[in-house]
Amino acid sequence: MNFQYFFFNTYPGYFLQMVPFAAAAGVGVGLWKHRRGAGQGRSIFSGLLAAYLTGLVGVTLLLRPINLLWYWLIYGQSGGHMWFFTWTYDFVPDFWNHFRGENLANALMFVPFGILYPLASERKSLRRTLTAGLVLILAIELLQPVFGRAFDSNDVILNLAGVAVSAGIYHLVSKK
Repeated sequence: MNFQYFFFNTYPGYFLQMVPFAAAAGVGVGLWKHRRGAGQGRSIFSGLLAAYLTGLVGVTLLLRPINLLWYWLIYGQSGGHMWFFTWTYDFVPDFWNHFRGENLANALMFVPFGILYPLASERKSLRRTLTAGLVLILAIELLQPVFGRAFDSNDVILNLAGVAVSAGIYHLVSKK
């Protein structure tokens, strides 16, 4: 496996492409919260949440534009073209028929949200965390067909399962 394949065609490579953007967002939000008088812990967790959300949106919606940007920065030439508006929707959940690593990744991708959201929020509750998670998941899934990807009800269910498990554990542990 060469660098080009790793960086532009694997999930670890996609993650590495997002790191500078996520780090910048996290540091920016953390400093902004700190300057506005939030405590040190809330500033740090707000920065971590912003970094996580930036990486998440980058990987789920903006992967192709960021991929093309990196290709241009590294090689000085176009790495392809953008495509928009696939209008592909899959409303029938069927992940239990052929559960794969991708399905597990969909659940694990949203585990940090269930922990970081209440840590960064002033008003913490399981209901608020699940509602915010569902709104985020639906926004991402509904926008994916605009950015050349597909809406998939499997993703909604598995993403929400990741939020629910981590938020449930967080709220159980924080009550003690």
